[in-house]
Amino acid sequence: MEDPLSRLCKPLLTDGAAKTNLWLDGMPMYSCPAQWMLENPDRVQKMQRCFLQAGSQLLCTPTAQADADSLKQWDQQQNSDDYNERLARLTVESCREANPHALAAGVIAPLQLQAEPFGETPFFDLINLYARQAFALKRGGVDLLLADTMTTLSQSRAAILGCRQTGLPVMVTMNVEEDGETCMGSDLVSALITCQKLGAVAFGLSCCDRPEKLYGHIEEIAPYAKVPIIVRPRAGEDFDKLLSPQEMAEQMKGLLQRGTTILGGCCYTTPEHIEAIGQMMRTFDFSAVRRQREDEDTILMAGATEPYFLDEYFEQTEPVYCRRDMSDELLELEESGADVATIRIETVDDAYNFALNAHMLHMPVSFYSDSEEALEMALLMYNGCAFVDSRSELDEQVLDALAKGYGATVR
Repeated sequence: MEDPLSRLCKPLLTDGAAKTNLWLDGMPMYSCPAQWMLENPDRVQKMQRCFLQAGSQLLCTPTAQADADSLKQWDQQQNSDDYNERLARLTVESCREANPHALAAGVIAPLQLQAEPFGETPFFDLINLYARQAFALKRGGVDLLLADTMTTLSQSRAAILGCRQTGLPVMVTMNVEEDGETCMGSDLVSALITCQKLGAVAFGLSCCDRPEKLYGHIEEIAPYAKVPIIVRPRAGEDFDKLLSPQEMAEQMKGLLQRGTTILGGCCYTTPEHIEAIGQMMRTFDFSAVRRQREDEDTILMAGATEPYFLDEYFEQTEPVYCRRDMSDELLELEESGADVATIRIETVDDAYNFALNAHMLHMPVSFYSDSEEALEMALLMYNGCAFVDSRSELDEQVLDALAKGYGATVR
């Protein structure tokens, strides 16, 4: 089979929404989806075959609520690994039987848990939960992973860090509000920059709204995207307020015109919608799309809520040392007139303390550290992408490796 990464670089059609289609086929709305699907595998594969026959080139595993935390509401958390592996095998089997060239993407969905400082869950715990599900999906034979409909940048980062432990490619889609921000106030461009630097092989939107409502969001991120853009919009609000397949296909054309190359559907998207979208894509002239590109000399950086665009002549502040409450120090940094905040990281505790305060700082960050362990912790915990200060007294190869691993830049 062709390498999944090379497939993602070409126009690609995914499937529609498993849950809403299975509701139409008898799945109780408030049942445990994973349990019901494994008790009714013939109905799941019937739906998947319909999508493949409609033209889907990538099937998503129906595992959006199959993580250990989500399964607690049905007292099925002990079955998480088994459910994910079996649902992945079911999806892979559908692909291989109906279209041997189709890809199977293992779906990781946002957890209901919030990482510190806005929740009580340690960031490491989020990473481990996502990794556990990702490894189960890999055992089931998927070709790649999709962190789908993520609602915060913190969740997206944790999902990428967990998923990439499997060695499989990871795509990310986010669910944003009408203003283009996540529910926690993260800017979409900031999320794109952070995710693609961290290793996401495709980035975009899922669910959110109907296609035409997403045009502005794609126009916003397209100039900065160095990976394929994926969009999986809703076909409507409910079964009584749906776009027709032809209406949805026509609106999807506007996404392609703005730079999207991977299309599919989320809630209420049926095989009939996918078929119409596929027909539109086959006649669409992708070579005619001209995306505005950001100047290659611009240094793209991002914090938790906003992107930053720097030139090579940026100025850094004097190093600031970390403590539990850094609100006064961070305010002084912003008033310094410099372009980048230099944060001195001496210990693992420093890294943790800065992570608890970082959301208050609205400027790019450079970590200055002589401890490999402390620097790695700072890069892992920081909810954005940072500089690594080249003055740090660590071997150059160590600095480069840490920067590469966490989407940072050595300067």
